[in-house]
Amino acid sequence: MIFLGEILALCAAIFWAIGVILFKKSGENMAPLSLNLFKNIIAMILFIPTILLFSETFIPNQPFSSWLWLGLSGILGITLADTLFFISLNKLGAGLVAVVDTSYAPLLLTMSYIFLGERMGVMALIGAILITFALIVGSISKLEPGRTRKDIVIGTLIGVTGIFTMVVSIIIIKDVLNRSPLIWVSATRLFFGIIGLIPIIFLNRTRRQRFLSNLKQSRTWKIAVPASFSGSFLAMICWVGGFKYTDVSIAGMLNQLSTIFIFILAILLLKEPGSWKRVLAIVLAFSGAFLVFFR
Repeated sequence: MIFLGEILALCAAIFWAIGVILFKKSGENMAPLSLNLFKNIIAMILFIPTILLFSETFIPNQPFSSWLWLGLSGILGITLADTLFFISLNKLGAGLVAVVDTSYAPLLLTMSYIFLGERMGVMALIGAILITFALIVGSISKLEPGRTRKDIVIGTLIGVTGIFTMVVSIIIIKDVLNRSPLIWVSATRLFFGIIGLIPIIFLNRTRRQRFLSNLKQSRTWKIAVPASFSGSFLAMICWVGGFKYTDVSIAGMLNQLSTIFIFILAILLLKEPGSWKRVLAIVLAFSGAFLVFFR
């Protein structure tokens, strides 16, 4: 199908933006590690009938190296990166996280250039600079009630670290992805991501009790389940599919559109302030994304 990768990458941006807004609400009642494990368990349950629906097998005949790389990708991109993202989301709010998320584009382009040999021309470099400047403008916007300048600095650093880890997690499996079934790759990454989270939570008494306590709260399920469906299950399939069926750089730029979707939804649904600096940050970010896309 023509433009299948582009369509999947765009859908990933939409589903992720919806998920982020719902995760923000869920994060008011769940700790980052608990929310990360919860969403992944829900997504894993959904993958079981999906694998059967697409006539794929749970344990296909794949070389050991493929399992190894997918395992590492799951631990980096799900266990670590998603947890860092939720910590950042709690500190910054959905609006500022949308600005931090613009670091995804320059990081992805840099990594794909270094490890996949994809060239980054002058226009792409200018675009990356604009996106970086957007981060600076967004981080000096007016503080929201209850947030300090320290929260913004720490939240930004944590968020960028999480995005970098996520980019690494997809770069290292590009070869595996090109030759493997989409649903199996997505489910396997998720499985190893869960395996990485379980000991972190259940070997610590406080985290274990907090997680089990969250499961008993009906209000947690009402928001976290649809958030997991959109932001973990659907977004993950589309995100991985975008990288499978088109170039990393093209998929990455379309993924970046989640930023504007998050920004709009944060204002409309979460009533977060839409200051002119934040609007300018988004405009700068997407100007940079445009330049990178047409490099």
